[in-house]
Amino acid sequence: MSNYVPQQDLYLGITPAGCYYATQENKDEPGRNFLHSLLRQLETPLFNVKVACAYSGLKKKNALEFVHWLQEAGFIYGTEEPEDAPQESLDVLLQEKLKVLSDEGKVVLAGSQGLYLSTVGFPHEAAEELAAISANLSNVYHHHQSLLQGNLGYRQQAWGLIDSSGNSQIGFWPIHIGDDYFTLIIAGMPQFNQSSYKEIIWALSTRYDMI
Repeated sequence: MSNYVPQQDLYLGITPAGCYYATQENKDEPGRNFLHSLLRQLETPLFNVKVACAYSGLKKKNALEFVHWLQEAGFIYGTEEPEDAPQESLDVLLQEKLKVLSDEGKVVLAGSQGLYLSTVGFPHEAAEELAAISANLSNVYHHHQSLLQGNLGYRQQAWGLIDSSGNSQIGFWPIHIGDDYFTLIIAGMPQFNQSSYKEIIWALSTRYDMI
């Protein structure tokens, strides 16, 4: 990171990696809770001790150490200028940003009930079927969660169809935001480490995770 966050003249931003970490599970965890608090904001907050304590639930020294840990993990960063959450309608934003999340330009964003919110690259009928599959896979995961996470220790909740070399042909990636659950369905290799992914997660958070 070019800027060390605990300088109190910097704004607190979240990275694509931070967005991924925050939303891939719904398990209550201090780092995840901090990042969700950040994603609920319509503008990146100016960093200070009060913000560190409020978002982390810790006292001053431990809160600052915790913020430093999040930065070292690559989840947050300090920026000299504030950033605004996406303001355009969700429909417009998704049509602009979804495509770049796939190296094939084919993506569906589905809701928890098996209906899709937006799609690029897939025909309507295929998007409908893929959204329905995503809901079924979510049910399968939760039915076998104790085995997958407990006995086997697998933390990831994503599913995929892979070829003989282990490369993903299409993947189903969960997004947990507040009490809502979405799935990114991505053809080919996912491209998460970019600003478009962050903007999608931030936009969903400001609309579905306001408390």
